[in-house]
Amino acid sequence: MLGHTNIETTQIYARITNSKISSDMKGLSEQFSGIEKIYKKIAQ
Repeated sequence: MLGHTNIETTQIYARITNSKISSDMKGLSEQFSGIEKIYKKIAQ
């Protein structure tokens, strides 16, 4: 998949990538939640 001759090497990177994506998306979600609260206050 990533050009490795051994699938186990690819699997190591895939786990790191999935973990990083999940962590980043959680942080992004929290940021959007904060922005949403600000807009709701302004709209009132």
